[in-house]
Amino acid sequence: MPHRSHNGNTARKQVLILGGGFAGVGAARRLKKADVDVTLVDARDYHSFQPMLYQLATGLVDTAVVAHSLRDLFEDQPNVTVHQAHASAIALDAHTVTFEDMDPVRFDYLVLALGAVVEFFGVEGADRHAFPLYTIEDAVRLRNHLMTSWENADTHQALVEDGALNVVVVGGGPTGIETAGAVAELFHGDFEEDFRGLDVDHARIILVEAGPELFPMFASDIRAYAQEALEERGVEVMLGEIVEKVEPTRVTLKSGKVLPAHTLVWGAGLRANPIVESLGIELQRGKRIAVEPELTLEGHPEVFVVGDVAWITDTKTDQVLPQLGSVALQAGAHAGESIARLVEGKDCEPFAYHDKGTMAAIGRGSAVVQLHGGRTIKGNAAWLAWGAVHLTLLSAGEDRAKAMIDWTWAGFTHDRPGRIHVDAGAGRDTP
Repeated sequence: MPHRSHNGNTARKQVLILGGGFAGVGAARRLKKADVDVTLVDARDYHSFQPMLYQLATGLVDTAVVAHSLRDLFEDQPNVTVHQAHASAIALDAHTVTFEDMDPVRFDYLVLALGAVVEFFGVEGADRHAFPLYTIEDAVRLRNHLMTSWENADTHQALVEDGALNVVVVGGGPTGIETAGAVAELFHGDFEEDFRGLDVDHARIILVEAGPELFPMFASDIRAYAQEALEERGVEVMLGEIVEKVEPTRVTLKSGKVLPAHTLVWGAGLRANPIVESLGIELQRGKRIAVEPELTLEGHPEVFVVGDVAWITDTKTDQVLPQLGSVALQAGAHAGESIARLVEGKDCEPFAYHDKGTMAAIGRGSAVVQLHGGRTIKGNAAWLAWGAVHLTLLSAGEDRAKAMIDWTWAGFTHDRPGRIHVDAGAGRDTP
C-alpha cells in the first residue's frame, strides 16, 4: 500500500528519518521547503542535548534545558510527522523499515541517524554496575544515585569508610573530564553545605584513563592544563590504568589496584546502534557504517548515514571525523539538503565538514578550546566561549533562556537548584 502524504497526494517523495538527535533534527529542518513528506521516528519523543548531560547529572541544570519535545520542534513544519517507536529491522532493497510498536514505513529516501549505545568493552560487571552518561535517563539515574549515596552516608557514617562517597570516572576524553570536574564542584560546593555532618575531604573523585595523557585529541598545552585544573579541584588522575572489573562498591584495575567506590561513571566509549548489524554490511571500528563522500551508503544512493552511527572520512584531511554533536548536526543538514536536491533533479555534493574547533568545560571559569589550525584557548575565556557555543546549539529559544538562568544563578550563588532526588516509582508520600 502506498504511503499517503499529509495532503493525500501519493506522488510526493517519502523521507524516513530514524533518530531525533542532532543529525536527525538537522536533516528534517533542511527539508522544510522541500516537496517531500518527512516521517521522523525516535525511541523517545524528545531531542536530547547530550553535551550538557553531565550538568543535568550534577544538578546544574534541569531536565527541561537538555530535553525538548520533538513534536514541538517541528510544530511550524507541516511536512514533518513525528512518531515514537523502536525500529527493529531495515529492509534496504524493499525500502521498508519495521518497528516493534508501529506499522512498517516505506521510504523513498532514508536517513539513518540512530546514534550510538555505550560500549563497555567486555569489562566484567560494567554493564550492570557502571553509570554511563549518554541519555537523559542515564543522567537522572546518576544524579539520584549520588544524592542517595550521600544521604545514606549521612545517616550511616560507616559507609564513608567503605567508599560510599567515592566516585571513579572512566575515560580521559571530554565526557570523563567534564563529569569529573562537575562532580568535584558539586561535592566541594553544594554537598559540603547540604551534608554538614560529612567531611567532604573523605570523598575521592578518581579519573581513570588507559592512555598516557588526558584529552589525546587536544594539543599538549591543553592536556597539561586539563590535568592541572582537575587536580586543583581535588580530582585524582590515574593515567595508564585500565578497569578490569566493576562491582557495586569496588572497582578493580588491571594493575591490581582495588578502588573502594560505590559509583563508577563510564565515559570510555560508544558503538553504533545495534540495528546496523542487521544490515548485512561490513562495519568499521565501533561498528559504524562507512559512507560515501556524499554520506550515502555504498550501493544505496537513497540511504544517508549520519551522526554517531556513521564512519565519515573528512575529504580535506582524510581523517575519520569524531562522534561529536557538531559533526552530527552538519552531516544531518547535508543529508537533508542532498535529498532536497535529488527531489529537484540535481546531483548530490560531497560533504565538507567545517571544523569550528573542539571544546570542553572542566569547571566554573575553566575550559579548553582548540580551534581549527591549532590555536588554543584556556581558562575563563574558553569557558565563556563554551557557554556561548552551547547556547547557540540548544534546540529552542526557551531552552537557551532556561540554561542562562541556571548558569547565571549558579555563577553568582554557587548553588545547583537541580540537586533533588525524584523517584518516579516511589508512589505517594505518606505524612
